[in-house]
Order: sequence, then structure tokens, then C-alpha cells
Amino acid sequence: MNIRLQDNYRWYPPAEVRVSIPALISALLPGNADFHEILSTYLMLEHCICAGSARMLFSLLLQELWKREGKQRDEVLIPGYTCYSVAASVARAGLKIRVYDLDPGTFQPDLDSVKLSMDNSTLAVVTQHLFGIPSPVMEIKKLARETGAYLIEDAAQSLGATLDGHQTGTFGDFGFFSFGRGKPLPLGWGGALVGKYPSILEEIHWPREGRGYRQLLTTAIIQVLSHPIMYGFMEALPLGLGETIFDPGFEISPMSPVIQRLGRHAIESLKDLNAHRCSIAEIYSNELGDYGSVAVADGSCPIYTRFPLMAGSGTLPQELRKLGVRRMYPKALTDEPDIRRFFADEGLKTPGASMIAEKLMTLPTHMGITQDTASAIAFEIKGLFKAGRPL
Repeated sequence: MNIRLQDNYRWYPPAEVRVSIPALISALLPGNADFHEILSTYLMLEHCICAGSARMLFSLLLQELWKREGKQRDEVLIPGYTCYSVAASVARAGLKIRVYDLDPGTFQPDLDSVKLSMDNSTLAVVTQHLFGIPSPVMEIKKLARETGAYLIEDAAQSLGATLDGHQTGTFGDFGFFSFGRGKPLPLGWGGALVGKYPSILEEIHWPREGRGYRQLLTTAIIQVLSHPIMYGFMEALPLGLGETIFDPGFEISPMSPVIQRLGRHAIESLKDLNAHRCSIAEIYSNELGDYGSVAVADGSCPIYTRFPLMAGSGTLPQELRKLGVRRMYPKALTDEPDIRRFFADEGLKTPGASMIAEKLMTLPTHMGITQDTASAIAFEIKGLFKAGRPL
């Protein structure tokens, strides 16, 4: 390999913020800040709202649904292995968490677990498209209909991924998207909520003030610091980069006009961003297909915000961390005491989700990873396996 990946000064980030200089400049200029209109057109939906974060919109949606159901249904069914922000949104809404298990070979819902977890107390069931890999939705949609629950898609990591030719996030009653660092459209800030019930979306309210110049500056700084030569300095500081935390007290904030204008221009690059991710994922799949790659459902077209491998357990060696390889969420929700206290049933177990948390590692696919870099990362991983090094 000609790439000197192991230079002491070079660290590849696991995820990045990526917007073009013209998009950053355009965000500063006066103009239309209705990003939701562009996003609605892209998703071919009529109803979309944008705000400061996806978790905020999800939590406010749950509160509105709970009120509409006469405050009778107070449980939300979510995947046993998911971003802690999903659980935090349920807790912030004042509702109880119930979890279902996942198949560790596909990350897809264990339908028997879903059936056993749903009853007349279920307000909504959440299905996720983890790493931009579409999850079959129709089976869970059918189960949700049978119990009178809403179906909500967690499409935070899957903007641009399709299932049977349709965009993820558009199959359920509602779907939410994130534009944070490492997401398909990585603006650094913001989230969106789409849905088939405009009367419900119209009742979701949040503060609308704030122009967002500081957020835009932060986006630009993070993009610069995500360069492999700079990122090593960030890793050396106690910043908690990429740390997964459970925070049900998160802020309610708007998506500022500046960030909305940034989104209007940046979405033009989404197709290229996703095409690059897929080209990097193809290299990993070809090189590492025998080392625990995750099966993809028929009819799905993933975008791979990261490439998952079920390939061992324990602390990752520094050689891999320097290449942007990471674990993901550290524990299944059932194994996290701070989250379990919000459960409807604290005795729940999800062995499949726990196995994912133990064995999963993810490989970077962002624009900072070239095809040569991806090949070198795969070569390094295979070398560690062959040497019998624990991963």
C-alpha cells in the first residue's frame, strides 16, 4: 500500500461534516430559508417541518400523539439497539419505553419480539434504518395497524436510501431525519419530520428565533478539523468526540434560517455524497465479506453512512481507531441502567441487541475516505484477523 495510514499525525475521523464552500457562502446571503419545501420535493411528500434536531421533533410528536389518544396509550416501542437519543426523546415526552429485539445478522426487527411487545398501551412503534440500510417496514406496519399504534420511521441515517423504489422515512405515519455530523446530509445541525397527518404536524410548536451564524461557524470549523492531519489533535483532547450519552433534558431549538439556507444548497450534493459512500462500502464488502458483514434485504438500496461488521468484541486497537473504525452505541438499551429506569418493564431482555452492541464495529465511508484509503483499511483489518489480534 502506498498510503501511509499509520503516520502518527494522521487520524481519520469516523464521521464528518461536509458542505461545500459555495453552500457556506450562500447560507450567509439573504434568500429563501424554507428548507422544508426542498426536502418535501426530494421525498415526494407534501408535509414536512424542520427544527433544531430530529430528537426534538420526535419528542414533540410523541407528546402530541399522546394528547390525541386521550393520554391513554403511554408506551413507545423502540429497537433494543439504537441511538440513545431515541430513548431520550421518549423519556422527555414523559412516556414509557418498551423495546423489541433485533436479528444480529441483519439488524432487522425480530417480528416475534415485536408482536409480544405490542398491546393496547402502545402509542407508537419505531422502526429504524441503521447506517442507511433500509429495514423492511410493511410487516411492522401491519402489526401497528392491528393494535392501533402509529408507525414512526427513524430515518436519521438514511436520507436517500430506498426500499422497493421508495424513500425511507415515507412508509410510516411519520418519519424523522437528522442533519447532524455523520448523517447523510451532514450540515452539523437540524432535523426534519414528515408525516401523513398535516393536522398533527401543525400542532407541533417550538421557539422560532435565532439566526444561526454561530452554528454555521461551528460547522465550518468542524469541517476543517475533520481533516486527517487535524483530527488527531481533537482526539487527544478530552472533548468526548462521538461519545454516546443519554440526555432526556436536551434543548428545544429552531433550525435557524442560516442553517436552512445551507440545507437548501447542500442537498444538491446529496446524490454524490451517497454515491461515494456506496462505492466505499462496495470495497469493504468485496474485501471483508467473510468477516461478519451484515445481510441486506431484497429490494433495498442502502447508502451506508457507515459500513457495519459483526467482527469481534472488546476495545478496538488504536491502529483501527486511527483509521476511523469505531464501535457504535456502547450497550443495548436493556443493558444501560440510566435508560432502563424509564422502561415500562425493567425485566426485559434483548439478546440479539446485546450481541450487536458487543460485536459491532463500523468502518468510515465519508468523503474523506478515498477508494485507496478504504482498500488500505480493509487490508489492515484482515491483517489483524490473520494475526489473531482481538478486535
